[in-house]
Amino acid sequence: MVDTKVCNYVLCSERSQINFTISHFVLSKVSGHFSRFFGCALISEMESVDYAFLKIDVTSIRTGNSIRDRNLMKRSYFNSSEYRYIECEVKDLDLKKTLDHPVDFHVRIKEMEEVIPFNVFVISANSDMINLRITGKIKTQDFGLKWPSPIKAGLMVGSEANLSIFLSLFRGQTTIENLGNNPSQSSSVHVASHRK
Repeated sequence: MVDTKVCNYVLCSERSQINFTISHFVLSKVSGHFSRFFGCALISEMESVDYAFLKIDVTSIRTGNSIRDRNLMKRSYFNSSEYRYIECEVKDLDLKKTLDHPVDFHVRIKEMEEVIPFNVFVISANSDMINLRITGKIKTQDFGLKWPSPIKAGLMVGSEANLSIFLSLFRGQTTIENLGNNPSQSSSVHVASHRK
């Protein structure tokens, strides 16, 4: 999925969140989040997203149970030693029409890629900053994610994850292939000026 593309907006992870809930075989659900992720977009005239890319570090998953988190890193689930990142990409998105219909995202987990519809809401947008809320569902079995066995019943998770994502992007420049590799390219350097 990754190629050399220049972005003019960069995700500020300090102001963004990637949260999820997933069904549980003992409790009603498990809530969690990812704490490390990177992203950028090429946006034209505040109306059109030519492309946007989100890169999520699966080793940063937190579900409130360290044993469960370690199991999720194993080969039968995320297999983080070989596949460190979840990758999400969207192209040709008209920001004025996001309320009319879901937006197709290309989601890659391990070696599997699926096109999944998500709801995109523009919270605010100007020449310096864009805030988005994204919601949707992912079926884990579509990506070959299987809970490690043998298991403890109290740690089991289900096969459908509900996502609630808030993304804040600031004007900046980077390339998709450099996401996460160069901290100086992060939009976090712009945060101080927007807090004044």
